[in-house]
Amino acid sequence: MSRIWISLPLLALLTGTVLAASGVSVISVNGVNGAWIGYSDGSVRFCNGGGGTAVPYWTTCTTAIKANGSAVTDISNSDRRAWIGHADGRLRYCKDSGSEQDPVTECVDVKP
Repeated sequence: MSRIWISLPLLALLTGTVLAASGVSVISVNGVNGAWIGYSDGSVRFCNGGGGTAVPYWTTCTTAIKANGSAVTDISNSDRRAWIGHADGRLRYCKDSGSEQDPVTECVDVKP
């Protein structure tokens, strides 16, 4: 029994650390009912959809960039396109080409 009581708090502590490591670092709202959301683990999601009172905003999200260990520090967007800066100096250009119900994103590295 003592192993369970030691393991559960340790698991909770480690889980909290992982969740804290991937917190939101930047949110940039675009002009067409969507948002680009950057996280401290380097991942980026594009969310959109809904509006009004029947459906909440940002009901559908897709991963634009997977976690890469370098926090997102800035996002600048224009409509369905975004420039995304990372703490390690990388710059990416992303665009959304899907619908509000099925967002699809494509990102490319911008060469210096």
